[in-house]
Amino acid sequence: MSANEKKQVTPKIRIKKFPEIPFYEPGYVRKSYRVAQVKVDVLNPKSIYEYLLKNVYKQDRYCKDAAVILYNHIRGITSRNIVCGPSGCGKTHVWQCLKKIYPQIIFVDSSTLTKTGWKGNNNVSDFLAKVDFRRQNYIIVFDEFDKCVTPQYTSAGDNVAQSLQSEFLKIMEGSEVKVKTDSGEQMMDTSKMTFVFCGSFAQKAEAIAESGRTSGFGFGADKNEPEAFEKELTIQDLIDFGVIPELASRTTRITNVRPLTLQDYKYLIKDHPASPVKELERRYGMKLRLTKKKLDEIAKQAYESGLGIRNVTAQLQRILDERVFNSFPDHDTGNAKRSGNAAKKGETYVC
Repeated sequence: MSANEKKQVTPKIRIKKFPEIPFYEPGYVRKSYRVAQVKVDVLNPKSIYEYLLKNVYKQDRYCKDAAVILYNHIRGITSRNIVCGPSGCGKTHVWQCLKKIYPQIIFVDSSTLTKTGWKGNNNVSDFLAKVDFRRQNYIIVFDEFDKCVTPQYTSAGDNVAQSLQSEFLKIMEGSEVKVKTDSGEQMMDTSKMTFVFCGSFAQKAEAIAESGRTSGFGFGADKNEPEAFEKELTIQDLIDFGVIPELASRTTRITNVRPLTLQDYKYLIKDHPASPVKELERRYGMKLRLTKKKLDEIAKQAYESGLGIRNVTAQLQRILDERVFNSFPDHDTGNAKRSGNAAKKGETYVC
């Protein structure tokens, strides 16, 4: 090979790296996204309670009740519980946190349940097909429970919601229930199960608030404007709403979860140990900063929509996804597009 031919060897192609966003690098998941080991003594209700306080904001009473429910359940003392509170206040989130330390928790969307014999594969007892028949000591959390107890009438005048609740009674009372599985029908003993029924019951909460409002007109009259959920709902309130007395009378406890204020959302988004900002930082291995304007905007939307912290996480994820996409180089030019403030090493600003 001549000297000229040696000089014409194809040079190595250098790929430009963007180290300011570390999760682009090989091995990022191994280095930066380690799942934290959760150490909780589930045989100590105070240990469970302290764990929940680190992951749930401003719901101390609910965290205490949930800790006792789980502790009793593990000790073989089952219960039937109703949790009331507005959407987005953390009713389901508490049990999602507890599932990390006690995996035998199943979530059921009550709004989709139908009576046994009706068309569909979501009858009241169908959720039991998810249960490991070798371990039947489960906690069953029914989300949106108020949706399935709201009175609904057929053309013949029958209240479907009452019939649906009657099916719950047999399961709640701890009996042998026939369950359809892929391998055929099996019998399930529900006596070792704890039940948690979560719902907003917003119509009843608003009606109670409305009944207590006064205009303040007239001599000596005081203006009173109570908000929904300011007064705790009672068992009788739930019966008035549509819960049948037979089911209500079997309830071990009722817990009222308080609504979050606008200031609560601001603190929860940015400063709480379980904030969605900190969770995204751990997941992506970068520093995520919110301007005051963006923080106010996200908090206000979550507060006014009633969608809660789940809405906050969705908003932040969309913003971050846009950032990530624009940080990659164009395929043709090799130039990275940037929007807003340029991301620094290991750090991103959300404007």
